[in-house]
Amino acid sequence: MVISRSRYLGAVAAVTLLIAPLAGCGSSGGKGKSGGRVTISFQEQFSDEEATQFDKLLTTFESAHPDIKVKLIRDNAQSYYDKLVTQIVGGSAPDLVRADPPHAAQYVASGWAAPLGSAAGNKDDYFPASLDSITKDGQLYGVPVDVSALALFYRTDLFTAAGISAPPTTWDEFTADAAKLTHGGQHGVGLFGGWGAFEFYPWLWQAGADVLSPDGKSAVFNSPAAVKALQLWVDLEKNGSMPAGMATGTEDDLKGPFVSGKLAMLTSGPWMVPSLKQAKIDGKWAVAPLPKGATSATVLGGLDLLALKQSKHLDQDKIFVSWLMSDDVQKQWASALGYVPVKKSLYSDPVFASDKTIAAFQGVMEQAKSRPTVAKAAKVDDALGKAVQAALSGASSAQSALDQGVRTANEALSG
Repeated sequence: MVISRSRYLGAVAAVTLLIAPLAGCGSSGGKGKSGGRVTISFQEQFSDEEATQFDKLLTTFESAHPDIKVKLIRDNAQSYYDKLVTQIVGGSAPDLVRADPPHAAQYVASGWAAPLGSAAGNKDDYFPASLDSITKDGQLYGVPVDVSALALFYRTDLFTAAGISAPPTTWDEFTADAAKLTHGGQHGVGLFGGWGAFEFYPWLWQAGADVLSPDGKSAVFNSPAAVKALQLWVDLEKNGSMPAGMATGTEDDLKGPFVSGKLAMLTSGPWMVPSLKQAKIDGKWAVAPLPKGATSATVLGGLDLLALKQSKHLDQDKIFVSWLMSDDVQKQWASALGYVPVKKSLYSDPVFASDKTIAAFQGVMEQAKSRPTVAKAAKVDDALGKAVQAALSGASSAQSALDQGVRTANEALSG
């Protein structure tokens, strides 16, 4: 998801912003090798806010590179990734695409992305986990254009009223606090399965479990440690610490109760911050790392930018990528939208260092792990997500749900 975080870049004065049919939107625009202005197409899922901000930024790119026109193809349909595969296989893909890490990993592993070389910048500029999905044979086949990680958002006023002086740092503290914060119409915590496996990954890793075997050839997320993590979620819902219906619930179902003071804790990412600031509850909430199980961990979110190998304008694609990932553009983008910076060096910039919430996410990002990056990563992710939903809904026990998920994932991995 990706999801509302996923948020997780758009185009401009001289740029045409299109919400266009996907068929026939390949990279044949512009005059290409015959001279003149070249058009490169960029397919994405910008929010309205992102599109507006990117329009402003892109004017500077086109002013500096008048021979390159960027055509944005905005597609926020749920079938985005299915359509994209059809485009790639059919030879009508855009030049550049924005994709979540599991799908980016699939495209890189399948040989659909082109190496970016120096246009990607220095690897040391980025959080290591943010490069897992786009690295192959030591080369970068993409760049992270949005990074995020799940953290614990909690209502400081509700904690104070319950006599709890600090956010939980362990699973035991977490479950005890959740129970103490549950009374009347108030719930202690909200965890949900509506985004598939994304919200569950940190808990699985914290328990000491793995998603795949070391060689990446088989799913192993039905281990005793994984079952313990999923049972933790199930028990929280059964004992009333979590609202009912979380198997298919999403962040949208929890944001309102959190803002109104009916929910004390939820897990979310930097994308939540702007809406909480708009809700005018400053001083009543804070962010902390997720509580620790056998170890500390969280999941890397965000989006990657890839230049597809079939593009006829790879040189221009790389010029655009190099511009996009420059410090100045990244600073303007992140500060305007309230996002955490993609590049580590920017956290020391006064614009970000003075923001306590964004500064807190730097530490959270250091704990982040990437989701599977094998060619069938998206199918593994889907199988785990459905297992979480089955257990939370009561359709299966935690063990049975994960067993079925592993069977489904292994069928995909061996296919």
